Amino acid sequence: MIILAKLIVLGALGVLLHTRLRTLLAYFQQEEYDGARYLSAIKSVRLYDLRASGVILVALVLNWAAGGSAFVLLLLAGALLAITWDEKRYRFKKPLAMTERAQRIYYLAAAMLVAPFLLSLCWLIFAIITIQVAPLALIAANRLLVPFQSRINDKYIAEAKEKLARMDPQRIGITGSFGKTTVKHILAEILEGSAPVFYSRGSINTVLGLTRHIRQRLQWSHKYFIAEMGAYGEGSIKRLCDFAQPTVGIVTAVGDAHTERFGSIDAIARAKSELVEYVCSNGGAAVINAEVLRHAPFATLKEKYGRQVVTVSAENADVIVNAQAAAGGGWTIGLHWVDGTHADLSFDLPLLGDHNVMNAALAVVLTLLVDPKVAQELPFFTKTVSQIPHRLQKIENPGEPLVLDDAYNANELGFKAAVATLHDLAKERGGRAILVTPGVAELGMEHDAVHVRLAETCNEFCDTIYIVNPSRIRSFVDGLDQSRVKVVTVASFYEARAKIDADITPDDVVLYENDLPDLLEEQRLL
Repeated sequence: MIILAKLIVLGALGVLLHTRLRTLLAYFQQEEYDGARYLSAIKSVRLYDLRASGVILVALVLNWAAGGSAFVLLLLAGALLAITWDEKRYRFKKPLAMTERAQRIYYLAAAMLVAPFLLSLCWLIFAIITIQVAPLALIAANRLLVPFQSRINDKYIAEAKEKLARMDPQRIGITGSFGKTTVKHILAEILEGSAPVFYSRGSINTVLGLTRHIRQRLQWSHKYFIAEMGAYGEGSIKRLCDFAQPTVGIVTAVGDAHTERFGSIDAIARAKSELVEYVCSNGGAAVINAEVLRHAPFATLKEKYGRQVVTVSAENADVIVNAQAAAGGGWTIGLHWVDGTHADLSFDLPLLGDHNVMNAALAVVLTLLVDPKVAQELPFFTKTVSQIPHRLQKIENPGEPLVLDDAYNANELGFKAAVATLHDLAKERGGRAILVTPGVAELGMEHDAVHVRLAETCNEFCDTIYIVNPSRIRSFVDGLDQSRVKVVTVASFYEARAKIDADITPDDVVLYENDLPDLLEEQRLL
């Protein structure tokens, strides 16, 4: 009977390990298989085991006291299965994508755990060891697979580069601390007035992401290829440029988004300037937000390349932007070329948020650089630019509150613009301005300062604020004036939505601002 009970415990442990490895792999995948960042997440999200190890330890003591008890072992098996069932019920916002790479990591990590797993049949303490080292097994498996994965990646990248060279569309690069995805979508829609456009969906902005889209989707009919370019350090943009070989580019902004990764704003500026240096040194041109000239790398490049670097701003720029807000959201935007290169141009933009004025201006100026003939038709295309999903997207149904989905916003400027828009629309409707947010991530040393400033803005523009995982943004919580704003703390967006549904009117406006990944939203109890 004891042997049978031990086998049942082993089976229950196997089921738990299968589920646990998938749980841990989901977080590892969200950290882009970065072992160092994943180790930090293990601590912050509590991805080390507590419950299963605890019940195994209790079972060890009881089993020892009873001199060996099949009943205790069966209770342990039941507890392990209950923990497994509870873990499988967790709803990831970004579930595990079981790609070929993920499968390889999973199976190799599982193989590494076979020895301690089998030893737990004789010595139950090895069950605890197996569970506790599971996160490390994933890191080790990924490390061992690096040479194999690199060969696969290099093969796919070479195929994508060859296809891009063979079809030879005009290549356009877009980078910036924020706004690049929105600019990409606006640019793609209005460039369609010139010729078919290829661009990566969503926020794909790495060499491997672009490689996959090129191999699967690029066609001979595409005249333009737009590459969004993300950076994880200096040299990232240069690597993307070497891959995509853009002839023109856009720089949207330099800000404190991702300061944690770069270490400083100066490092961010140097990284983003790599696009301007690449296109201009190869005889192309770059359209940049004039604000980035405050940073030395861009000022130097403007001085070096002159008219090849086209600056855009409300003042002191090559192209002057002015805008008037339209009722219910949207803008009428005017552009004036100081040197007379183009006639003054006016167009309507149906997107919310004053930050989208600059986004649209950059896209339009670039469009006229690559195909000036579309100038007359361009206002017809901008008028119908579609809302970009999860970027201050307006969701409205008759008889229901207005929802502003800004889940993919991750910077201070966009946050403030979204909150101001929330206030204006709530005032128009005669309802409350309700904000749901976990704050902003990856700010490094700027974390507290940025959240203090955001709190000041929210005090002015919000009626009710639901704060997700408030322990992560104490400076934001402490900066809110609760005599002016109703503050509700919640563990997750799911909890916030449930509370809002119980206290909402059709006149209210709800802004979901920056829906962080599972890694940052809440801690787990594994």
